Amino acid sequence: MSSRRETTESERLLVVKWSKEGKSLREIASLIGVTHGCVQKILQKYKKTGSVSNIPGRGRKEILSSTAKRKITEIRRGLSKQRSECECL
Repeated sequence: MSSRRETTESERLLVVKWSKEGKSLREIASLIGVTHGCVQKILQKYKKTGSVSNIPGRGRKEILSSTAKRKITEIRRGLSKQRSECECL
């Protein structure tokens, strides 16, 4: 089993170019070194969106608001300051 890696944007552009030139999915897959399923997904995404770039906003969303993050940072700074004062005594 091979390790997974993300295809680069230039590889995805080549997939689209070669597909338009009439190459088969398996030919393209062997040229780039990915599975034919990967090539098929790249072409589906291109047909749906007209782009081969990554979709923004993927991944886990942030839970805390910027205000909450700022408050946590202030509290941590205050705690570290208190610790340094206690160590000096």
